[in-house]
Amino acid sequence: SSQFCQARRRQSRDFVCPPRPGAMTAAAARKLQKEIEVVLKKVDDGIDEFAESWEQASAAGSSQQKERIGEDLKKSINKLQRLRVQIREWLAQSGVQAECRDRLENARKRVECDMQRFKDFERDLKTKAFSTNALSRGGDMGAEDAERLKYQEWLGSTIQSLNDQLDQFEADVEIYAGKRSLSGEDKARQEQLKTLQEQHRWHIKKLEQLLRAVDNDAVNMSDVAEVRDSIDFYVDNNQEPDCYHDDTLYDCFDLVEYEEKAVAMPRSPKDEPADCSVPCSSAAKDDRAGKAK
Repeated sequence: SSQFCQARRRQSRDFVCPPRPGAMTAAAARKLQKEIEVVLKKVDDGIDEFAESWEQASAAGSSQQKERIGEDLKKSINKLQRLRVQIREWLAQSGVQAECRDRLENARKRVECDMQRFKDFERDLKTKAFSTNALSRGGDMGAEDAERLKYQEWLGSTIQSLNDQLDQFEADVEIYAGKRSLSGEDKARQEQLKTLQEQHRWHIKKLEQLLRAVDNDAVNMSDVAEVRDSIDFYVDNNQEPDCYHDDTLYDCFDLVEYEEKAVAMPRSPKDEPADCSVPCSSAAKDDRAGKAK
């Protein structure tokens, strides 16, 4: 009886309660903690790197220097944005301790602060580039030409941003392809990257068509203005889980018809022959009809 009681006490002492469904084991918690520490360290380093480039950009004496440093800022922001995606995933998990959650939330806010700073920097740089380009074309540029030039600059910059992101997606896909085994999160991220690649290629194709249409005065600038915010939102937030991909975004433009006939079109409306038929949006057609009257 005594031996039996001692055995029961040993069993009771050594017994470990099984984790409740959905709860994280101690080993998994330690692993997660290490991963969080690594990412938080990368965030600190990335923010320091961004701050250094930011100081250089602020001290730059010419637009060319700012543009060059702007590329470094963009690389830093792209790194921070990828870390932010991981941070947001952890914040959505219930197993993250309160102390870690606070640090992750603070890191997220710091990254988003620099994201906004870069967005403002990029907008100012584009505005100055537009002004310089407009001046180089002469002070007698009409309002319509100036408006078209503004959207040409924006479309070119947007296409470049998407291409830069696409390059990064392709590099990340190669990293996953080189791994021997993938976790569930890795597989989910890999699928997300493939989806983003398809979406980006689709947007780039549509934007290139739209740019050619703008070059040839084949669309109404008010139509372009209506879709600009949605396109900018996609460029800035396409990796967010709640980012809606609108595949009807360009339906207001006759881009397929324009693409088929664009080869024969001149780049400037001033060089356009009188009998040239230019496919355009219905609004643009109405405007031209009004001008003809």
